[in-house]
Amino acid sequence: MKPDPSKLRQQTRAQEEHALHQAPQKQTALEFASAEEMIRHDADQTTLPPQIAERLNESIAREPQPAVSWWHRLFSRGR
Repeated sequence: MKPDPSKLRQQTRAQEEHALHQAPQKQTALEFASAEEMIRHDADQTTLPPQIAERLNESIAREPQPAVSWWHRLFSRGR
């Protein structure tokens, strides 16, 4: 006994529609000028758990402040 062609077409169409709705969204390729830019983009897209964010902020706060350059010290004294 042969299956009804109209039912096969209807079933195929339903499967195709289901596959379209279930397909993951395509992401466009991104190009970055530097590794730092890529890392910043990734950091913006990633949410940290609160405990990790707190530890990261504490670690950043403990970092030594950058030294002031000699020319900046020289020229800022007169003001």
